[in-house]
Amino acid sequence: MTELVPAILTNDVSDFRKKYSELFVLSHYFNKLHIDFADNEFVNNKTIMPADLQFLKSSSLTLMAHFMTYDPKQYFKDCAKAGFKFVFFHFEAFDNERQINETIKAAEDLGLAPGLAINPDTPLYKAAKLIQKMNLIQIMGIRPGFQGLEFMPSTINRIKELRALGKNAIICVDGGIKVGIAKQCAKAGADMLVAGSAIVRSQNEVTAIEALKADVET
Repeated sequence: MTELVPAILTNDVSDFRKKYSELFVLSHYFNKLHIDFADNEFVNNKTIMPADLQFLKSSSLTLMAHFMTYDPKQYFKDCAKAGFKFVFFHFEAFDNERQINETIKAAEDLGLAPGLAINPDTPLYKAAKLIQKMNLIQIMGIRPGFQGLEFMPSTINRIKELRALGKNAIICVDGGIKVGIAKQCAKAGADMLVAGSAIVRSQNEVTAIEALKADVET
C-alpha cells in the first residue's frame, strides 16, 4: 500500500512548531514526517535547519529530512541529534559520484538512512548506477524549493522508469501531490507520497488527509 507522508517547509521555528503540533494530533493517519531544508543556494529559498529542531528528539514520528542544499552532510550530525532517520539529498547538488558516495557514507556512519532525490529535468539514466545500489529514491514532481507548485505530468512516466531501474528501491514522490495525482503515482509504482500544501494549506487537514488516502486506496 502506498504511504502518505505530510511535509513541512518553513523559515520560522514558531511556524514549524505550530504546523508540527497540528499534524502530530493527526498522526494516527501516518507515521512519517517529511521536513524540507533549503540553503538559499541550491534553491532560491531559505528555511530553518536541523539545528533548530532538536526538540524533535522525542517525537514518535519517523522523521525524514529533505536537503535542497549543497554539501548536505554538514547537517547530518544535527539530524542525528534531532532524531531523524532518513536523509534525502539531491543528485544535482554534487559535481561527481565520489562526492555522493562520501555523503552516503557520512549518513550511514551516523546511523542515518540515505536517499537520493532527483529533479524533474535530470534524465534518470544519468543516476542509473546510484539508483541501482540505493534503497531510497525520491523523485521530484516539481522543481524543488517551494510548496504549492503544480505537479509535472511527465513525473508519472518517470516513476515507471525509475521502478524499472531500481526494482527493489523504495520510491518516494515529492511535490504537487493532490487528489487524482496521488492515485496516478501509486499506480505507477510509488511507495511513498509526500504531500505538503495539499495538507497544511487546506481548510481542513483531516478532510485533506482522508481524501488523499482514499484516492490512493481506490
